[in-house]
Amino acid sequence: MNAMVSVKQAGEPVYLEMGADLLSQQPVSYNRPPELDDFKWGCVFDALEARLGSLRNWRYSWWSYWSSLAQFFLPRRYTWIVVPNKMTRGNPINDAIIDATGTLALETCAAGMWSGLTNPARPWIKMESALPWLKVDAEGQEWLDDTQERLYSVLAGSNFYTILAQAFQDLALFGTSPFIIYEDFEDVIRLYLPCAGEYYLGTGSRLARDTLYREFNYTVSQIVEMFGAANCPDQVRKLWMMGGASLDQEFVVCHAIEPNFAIANRGTGKSDIKVVPAIFTYREVYWLKGIRTAKPLSIAGFRGKPFSAMIWSQVSNDAYGRSPCMTALGDNKQVQLETRRKAEFIEKLVRPPMGANPELKNEPSSIIPGNITYTNTENGKKGFWPLFEVQPAALTPMIADIKEVNARIEKALFVDVFMAITQMEGVQPRNELELTKRDLERLQKLGPVIELVEAELRIALERVLDIMQRRKLLKPKPASLQKIPLKISFLSIMRIAQKSSTAVSIKDFMATMGGVSSAAKAAGVPDPLRKVNLDKMTDHFAEVMNVPQDILYTDQEVKQHDQIRQEETQKAQAPAQAMAAVQAAKTLSETQTGGNTALAALTGAPGGAPQ
Repeated sequence: MNAMVSVKQAGEPVYLEMGADLLSQQPVSYNRPPELDDFKWGCVFDALEARLGSLRNWRYSWWSYWSSLAQFFLPRRYTWIVVPNKMTRGNPINDAIIDATGTLALETCAAGMWSGLTNPARPWIKMESALPWLKVDAEGQEWLDDTQERLYSVLAGSNFYTILAQAFQDLALFGTSPFIIYEDFEDVIRLYLPCAGEYYLGTGSRLARDTLYREFNYTVSQIVEMFGAANCPDQVRKLWMMGGASLDQEFVVCHAIEPNFAIANRGTGKSDIKVVPAIFTYREVYWLKGIRTAKPLSIAGFRGKPFSAMIWSQVSNDAYGRSPCMTALGDNKQVQLETRRKAEFIEKLVRPPMGANPELKNEPSSIIPGNITYTNTENGKKGFWPLFEVQPAALTPMIADIKEVNARIEKALFVDVFMAITQMEGVQPRNELELTKRDLERLQKLGPVIELVEAELRIALERVLDIMQRRKLLKPKPASLQKIPLKISFLSIMRIAQKSSTAVSIKDFMATMGGVSSAAKAAGVPDPLRKVNLDKMTDHFAEVMNVPQDILYTDQEVKQHDQIRQEETQKAQAPAQAMAAVQAAKTLSETQTGGNTALAALTGAPGGAPQ
């Protein structure tokens, strides 16, 4: 291994350390006794294969619909059938796309979702107390801020943002986008995103996706690199030992993640099978599709769900979501047909079908510029002529209709939302508040989608935090947070727009109050600012503007500073007050009242001497 220290514990899957380092340690040949078929794995294998077949049947209608979506929007993100050793994957796959407006709109939608919800260039998550009425103290807030920064660092050092950029494209296209979060030896975490056609989903009683099956092609070297030669079946080990071209031979690997329920031990009369110990909520199994081996490639357990499945919208207990591309599919098909017809129209305009007298048969003829066709035009007859002439003016309504259909496609994919400033028409906003309100009005359409996506992102981030905790990458939680439930909230484009509206309102209010305060002072009337709690307004404004909490003093620190400032003021005023007291005493001692001094009258001392 390299200089890094392995964190894999006994019993954990080998793939946590998969990579070139692990592959370089695999033996090529060794003597190994034949393995006996474990009857438990035989039962588990049958159960997994049966569940995979059932999920395939339930997915069939979605799978066939996805083919149409991929054909007209993004063919490269769809696998029709997972077949090993298929050498034609590089064939042209987008011949159905003549007008790329739909594909470009899809890319804009995906980029807008990615930059609006998970943009690494700005803060997009916030850790806070799940109980709003419980205020976190300074020590607790410092731990939350530190944990948040460490989380950002782990996400940035992995493939998290790269995978999510593609996941949002799948989400907008197919309406569903599951991804798996694994602990990784090199990058702490690593995400894996199956494409449509590879995965199968199932839902639980809470109508959340709690089951993920998938099948994918891996070569012999990839299987050995991921699971280790010792865990591979004989079919793979023999090819690994042969080397050479055998290393690139593919197998279909099946993968199941599901709740850790028991499996019936059929035909043995013994107790039910627990694939992994009951302490794990989820189990995971890798095996070769359709090949009954002596043991699986890998078995692991998870205390939390190791995958997230984002959906655009959900109906009943469907495991798969609906997408905006489903809305735009009809328009996209129409615009492809009209674009073909427009090209045909132009082709007929510049290269029309020609008619000729029979005498020109077997004679040279051409409509290429500069060529000559010799014909007999006696008696005023035409010897070579267009069969029909296309009127260029007839092309105008077709072009207008294509623009109209393309506009509908872009609207269905929310291009007007994500390109609001670029495509703004009519009267331009006159101030920041009006611009914010316009943006917020557009973003209302994405509200339900954002809520669904953030729910799945929260599962993913909790999984990442759990991995960081296991690897001791987080500071110990302070005592003040031990009994306070925490949550991850999001600073999405929707919430930013809402908070921006609040921030603009606060700024307008304070600008107005400043003018009113000046007018009150000029008129000599009480200052209306006395009704405004400036400290609370500062805290609220900092919150809606997402100002880092560590640059603001806490209430306790402000109280201490006020007390120190008051003491310093009193010390500075003490000499002046003492001098004023001496001067007042002198004045009273020199003032005569009824044969005595005023000081004597005040103190009761004869002759004015103080008692």
